[in-house]
Amino acid sequence: MGAEIEAMTSDSEAGELWQRAVEGDREAFTRLTEPLLGRLREAATHELEHFVAVGELPEDATTAEEVVGEVLLRAWRQRHRKPADFRLEPWLLSILYRVIDALVHEHRRKTELAEALAGQHPEAPPLEDDDEFWEWFQPEDLPIAEPLLPQAPPSPEEIAAKLGARPRLLSTASRRALWLHQRHRLAVREIGAVLKKPAAEVRELVETAAERIRRSEEPGAP
Repeated sequence: MGAEIEAMTSDSEAGELWQRAVEGDREAFTRLTEPLLGRLREAATHELEHFVAVGELPEDATTAEEVVGEVLLRAWRQRHRKPADFRLEPWLLSILYRVIDALVHEHRRKTELAEALAGQHPEAPPLEDDDEFWEWFQPEDLPIAEPLLPQAPPSPEEIAAKLGARPRLLSTASRRALWLHQRHRLAVREIGAVLKKPAAEVRELVETAAERIRRSEEPGAP
């Protein structure tokens, strides 16, 4: 559906608006990002609910609205780094995951620092810096449409329900890969660019995650 949202603005007009945004036109930036705000809030809510459920964020850590606000601030500052042919939605989602991961990392760092002072655990290593992160967004990583999940895949609602009942059912990478594929309808290479994973690994993550969701209610399911 992300492609349909961006199709509300013609490709040529979107390209012109983005060029104006890159040159410093905030109104053009807003026109392009505003149709995606609902989907960004939904993605932020999904991430926050998961990390609260598994105990990696406190309930009052932040809100989806605050996460989206930070995403837009970072996107504006880093707009020169978006490849011209990379769609806006996956690019913004990649920034959203950076924001969420930074929150989780900071909470973990504070917790482990307190434990380290008590002689229990070493402090968590720092996240990679922005320069290292954006090295993944190169022309060879641009999206290539690729069919996936020939079987009937779980719906976003089913995914959310199963993970709500069993939040540790999937790893973070598997959960995000399946969510990006099913809810945001990203192509394999787009998901790979967002998650910094090669296409073959993305395919395996999505297929395995979908299978675990399908089998999660079977007797004796892991």
